[in-house]
Amino acid sequence: MNELYRGHHIVMLGEKPLCAIIIERATGTPLPTKVTALPDEGEKSCLSRARQLVDLYLEPVRRYAGKAQA
Repeated sequence: MNELYRGHHIVMLGEKPLCAIIIERATGTPLPTKVTALPDEGEKSCLSRARQLVDLYLEPVRRYAGKAQA
């Protein structure tokens, strides 16, 4: 299962452990980290962690944009 989330492709790799890489859609640049989950945690858990990582990377952008408008 792959997913597009907030302008990033989340690509599932491997099965033991489950692993996902995140690629910025606009540039094709992969984020420098990947997420993993144990098989018994499931693919949904791995995808959830990937979404949280995207949110973490985008948070400084949102914070900066808010200051620019103030």
